[in-house]
This record gives sequence, C-alpha cells and structure tokens, in this order.
Amino acid sequence: MNNKGLLAIAASACLAMLSQGAFAAKGFNYTYVDGGYQGIRADSADADGFATDLSYGATDHIMVLFGYSHLWQDEAEGLSNVDVDIDEFTIGGGGHYSITDRIDLVGSLVYVNQQSSGKAKFPGETTKDRVKGTKEGYELAVSGRIRAMDKLELTPLVVYRDVGDFSDTGFGLDAIYKFHKKWSFRGNATYFSDDSATNLFLGVRFDM
Repeated sequence: MNNKGLLAIAASACLAMLSQGAFAAKGFNYTYVDGGYQGIRADSADADGFATDLSYGATDHIMVLFGYSHLWQDEAEGLSNVDVDIDEFTIGGGGHYSITDRIDLVGSLVYVNQQSSGKAKFPGETTKDRVKGTKEGYELAVSGRIRAMDKLELTPLVVYRDVGDFSDTGFGLDAIYKFHKKWSFRGNATYFSDDSATNLFLGVRFDM
C-alpha cells in the first residue's frame, strides 16, 4: 500500500476517534452554509471565482460536508490567451471534540473532483487549443476552532491536499465575525509552499 493509502486510513481512524468524544461540543454550530468570493494566487496560475460550502451536524460529534466552487482562470505558466473554467466538487465528513467550552478540535476528510474546460494557446501554436480534464483526490484538514471573543472566532488549520498531480501541506487561518444571530462574515487564507499558492475566501456564513 502506498503512502497516500496509509494517510487516508490514518485520517479516517483519527476522525472516528474524534467522533467518540465523551462530551458534546458546546457553543459552536456545525450546521451552516458559507458563500462568497474565492481566489487562488500562485506562481503557476491565478484564478478568481466563487465558492459555497454546506456543513450538516449529523450528530453531536460528526458533520457531513459538501462543497462547490467555480473559478475563472485567465493566466497560467507557459500558456497565453488562457480562458479556462474550473469546477470543483467536494463531499466527505468530519468530527469535532470539545477541549473546553471555547475550543474545539476539528478534523475532516473530503473527496475532491475537479473539472477543467476552456481554451488556451500553447507554446508554438498560432491558435487556441481546447483544454479539458478531470482530476480527483482528497483533502485532509485538522484545525482548532477557538472562540476568541463573543463575536469573533479564529481557526488555525493544517491542510493536506492531494488532487491530480498536486500534493502539498498548507497552513492557514480562518476568521468568523458574527454580526447577527444567524449571519457572520468569514475570511480564510491558506498557504501552500510548493507553488507559493495562497487560497483565499471572503464571504458570509448563515447558521441553520
């Protein structure tokens, strides 16, 4: 079995242990919808678009996760006249365990399906060629959800992403500011060193 398979098994085991916590997490909601701007800034490519994510708290310790994002890519290393759409779908789950009434340990594992389509001019070509492809993989994340203030939540996180030919560990910070009983502003920045890639999100969250 290769290292990727072992990592997936280990991640699943960790999530299972999280789900067996003795106390239910208090003060945090795990049923919500996020939506807003998403962007990628990297050495090899830049892209902008939108993303939406759904989390459903199935039990006191387990949530089911769904996600969709659409990015427009107009720049890529080695290509010109780039006009490519990237659709990404994720599905998976996670577990959370209450360390204190203001801190949760959270883990998640999702399947990733990424589809690209569009046109770009390759080196030596005089016209645009069609770009089309599908990449699959998974994303594993471990984070600490911290209620820093009554209306402010901070979540440092570590993400391992293995999709297609991309495989790297990223480090990020998520911030949520509640401005209404059900609504919050949310921002996230996660950095991957291999391609100097920064994944950005800026939007809102609705707690259900």
